[in-house]
Amino acid sequence: MTEKVSLFKLLLAVMMILATPLLFFRSVGENPLKVKENATQSIAIVNEDAGTELDGETLAFGGDVTSILEDQSSFEWTVVGRSAGENGLQSSKYDAVVYIPSDFSDKVMTYDEERPVKTNLNYKVQTQLNAVNKEKVLLEIEKATRRVNNKMSSLYWNYVSADMENIRAEFDEILQKERAFQETMLSFYKPSSKDLAGQIQQQTSMLFNLQNSIQQADSRSPQQQNTLSSFEQSLSSFVEYVNQYREYQDNQKQLLADIQSESVEMINASTENQQPRYLKAKSLFSEQSESLAAGMTQLNSNMETNQTVFTDLQERRFEEVGRQVEDFYSFQERVLNFYQQLQDTTTLNNLQGNIFELNNKLAEGDGEIFNPPAPPEIPEQLKDGEEPDPQQVIISSQEGEPGPGEPSDPPPAPPNLDPEISELTAISTEIDALKDTLTNLTEPTPEAITDAVNNIQTINGRILQVRTQLQGKNNSSENPLQAEVDRLLGEVSRLLEDNQTLIDKIDELTKQVETLTTENQELKDQVTTLTETNEALNNQLEMFSDNISNIVAEIEDKETSILNSAALSENRRNTLYGYFSRGINNYKLMDLIQYYSYLDRYEATLNGMLTENGVKATVLQDEELKNEINEILKVSQSEQAEWEQLNTDLPNTEDALNTLQDSFTVFAAEYNQTLDDQQSQLTESLNAINQEATNVLNRIQKPDQAAPTPVSGATGPDLVGNQKQIGSEIKSIHSFLDTVSESQNTIVSYTNELQSNVSNVQSDADTLNNKWATNVASTQLIRDDVFSVLGNAFVDGQSNGYVYDFLTNPLNVNGDVPEEKKASALPPVVILFIILLSSLLIGYTSYYFQNAPLWIQGVIFLLLNLIVGFVISLYGLDIYPLVESRSVEWTIFTILLLLVGSGLIRVAFVTHRLLGWFVSVGLVALFVTPLLALTTPNFTFKDPMSNVYLSIQYGSDSLFNQAVIVLGLIVIGLTIVQVFLDKRSNRTSDEGTEAYEG
Repeated sequence: MTEKVSLFKLLLAVMMILATPLLFFRSVGENPLKVKENATQSIAIVNEDAGTELDGETLAFGGDVTSILEDQSSFEWTVVGRSAGENGLQSSKYDAVVYIPSDFSDKVMTYDEERPVKTNLNYKVQTQLNAVNKEKVLLEIEKATRRVNNKMSSLYWNYVSADMENIRAEFDEILQKERAFQETMLSFYKPSSKDLAGQIQQQTSMLFNLQNSIQQADSRSPQQQNTLSSFEQSLSSFVEYVNQYREYQDNQKQLLADIQSESVEMINASTENQQPRYLKAKSLFSEQSESLAAGMTQLNSNMETNQTVFTDLQERRFEEVGRQVEDFYSFQERVLNFYQQLQDTTTLNNLQGNIFELNNKLAEGDGEIFNPPAPPEIPEQLKDGEEPDPQQVIISSQEGEPGPGEPSDPPPAPPNLDPEISELTAISTEIDALKDTLTNLTEPTPEAITDAVNNIQTINGRILQVRTQLQGKNNSSENPLQAEVDRLLGEVSRLLEDNQTLIDKIDELTKQVETLTTENQELKDQVTTLTETNEALNNQLEMFSDNISNIVAEIEDKETSILNSAALSENRRNTLYGYFSRGINNYKLMDLIQYYSYLDRYEATLNGMLTENGVKATVLQDEELKNEINEILKVSQSEQAEWEQLNTDLPNTEDALNTLQDSFTVFAAEYNQTLDDQQSQLTESLNAINQEATNVLNRIQKPDQAAPTPVSGATGPDLVGNQKQIGSEIKSIHSFLDTVSESQNTIVSYTNELQSNVSNVQSDADTLNNKWATNVASTQLIRDDVFSVLGNAFVDGQSNGYVYDFLTNPLNVNGDVPEEKKASALPPVVILFIILLSSLLIGYTSYYFQNAPLWIQGVIFLLLNLIVGFVISLYGLDIYPLVESRSVEWTIFTILLLLVGSGLIRVAFVTHRLLGWFVSVGLVALFVTPLLALTTPNFTFKDPMSNVYLSIQYGSDSLFNQAVIVLGLIVIGLTIVQVFLDKRSNRTSDEGTEAYEG
């Protein structure tokens, strides 16, 4: 009963051990390494942007952001409401939800404020995604954010260039106003000054004419005075001759009256002409003075306006420098991002062209890795030590056989000899054919000689058989056909003779065969050498085939990795899929290696697109680049000097204009006062002269006493007295003329001074014009500087998008990044785990049934290891497919590893239970470390089992031979230890049999 229970336990344990790997592989599934995708490749957009108003125009950038997010994205972007987005996120309909806030447009338009506010794009990622898909979603959101930033940068630059365009228009307007003012001032000063100078010149000419008239009158007065003196002297000398010269006196009186009338007329004409000229000159001077004062006032007002505009312009210019520097720093990062995207796109396009070209080459072919050479025709060779020795065929007579011609008993019924006769006939025919063959054999070969020997041996055997049959029939009874038998025996003898003849020929041929055998041995050695060389070449071809298969497998893995890359756009994925799906039919090594190189660079570029570029951060933090940008955008020293010079000249010009206006006002007042005074004095002098001249003329024309009838007292002395009185009056007239001449000289000098002042006004106006022209030139330079800032952003009134893209991405970075190749080989932890479980179960079970006979223990132990090892290998090859030769290595190594593991457990427990538990723990730790190394990045441990499995899977040089040697030595060592432990146990235990139990 106990034996049955023990047998039942043993069968149950064996069934559990065999079922364990089956259940384990059934639980892990057919492909435990397959990664299941739990992502939907869809992102929801919740647009809550309320928009903003700018100059009465409603702007809503939230809708533009939606189209930007969808552009060049491998994800599907859907605009939904907040509740629909959150519900879709909870139901795993969307991988993420992006929220556009309500103040998105308001914050976007704060770029020109003192402290711009950054807007936020909030997002939520689905919690059910695995780490890889979460990383893909985050990278996609980051790339979408970059696209939005680039578009916003272009928009900002558009607004900046529009502001610059407005500033240019204002500068053009300011410059136009300054030029108009300069032309107006020049047209006012120059013609007015010239007209005023001409009128003053005309007035001066008139004054000179008046002065000449007065001087002419004054020049005539001395003649009159001389005439009067002479006349007085004549009267004094010839008073006694008055009566005689009365007629002469009348004539002289008439002459004086005419001269005096002419003088009175000239004085009246001068008096009448002076007043209109004076009024006209005064009126003209007043008008020109008022016009000049109004122009000066307008000029002063324009100067104040220009000063205000200039101050605002200067402040605006310096503020623009600071803002441009800040904007440039914020846009520089977007510049680098756009460049990186452009660089990656260019690289992908170039690599994609090379990949398509090589893919077309590799797709054309017969699908064979290589055409193996035809196997050499090697003749069958003799075995070592085998010699084609000819065999002597000797037919001897049987003892007791009667010779021919001997008497015999009367023949009984004759036996049937037809079979023997037919056989002998056939033998004769074959011998004749063999004789002909040997006769025609001119160049015997070892094969032909061997065939002849074999045929002769066969014939000899057949002859002996016929002879035996004939003797048997002859001995059994009287042979009535003894004569026929004798004839046949004679035929046999003849045949034997012929056979001997053939043997002799064979001896001759044997000598030739020996010679040929020596030559054959030499050929055999050469064939052996060629065979070994052929085997080496076949091994190399097989290795080459395996390498080609590995390369093709790596290429297919690389193609799959590229198609599954998150950085690959849908258009590129569709295009590449069409090429990759055609397969490889041409196995040229260089084309395969070059194709793999392009694929690897393509994948590296895609991976680089998903990672942050360190070069960008370096460029953004470069102090020299920042200093250079500040130097470029800041106000230069020359421009600063021009601003300061213009700022200095404007107040000086304004002060000069005020001083000139004040001086001219004072001068005009003084000139009017002087002119009035001189005109009054001149008028009084001319009136006095006119009065005196009238009196003289009256006295000449109407004397107090009548001439015809002189009265008493009208004597010569009276005439002399009257003449003296007339002379004094004429002298008085001469003194008045001198006074008028002096007044006229004073007026002429004032007029000359006025003309000089007008000339000075003209000179000051020219100086002011020159200074204002300098200001206009400085404004022109500033206007050119302003137009040089983003001057290419507007072409013919239209925005230049290429310039905005350049301002967003001005930097071009070129360089080679060393490619980093990451091995994707993972240790077969599934196989290691089931080997661990099976080793423990087999080891525990074999130890538990240690009391059974040794042969039963050995058979069960080996069978369990072999069966379980085969099962694990078969399922493992489904998970990790290999070529045929590597599959055999995989199976052998698995069985040996299982045998060593279970053997360690058994021997350890047989030695001591505590040691067995320690060894079990150590074995568990050894098999678990590969899984620990995979799950913990900072823990590294290379176990020997994983190295051997990986070398069998991926390595060109397998570690299988070394592993088999080591495992074989361990198995032998464990066997020796087990035998030693059994012998020690047998010596210490009592003799007898014990019922073993489980």
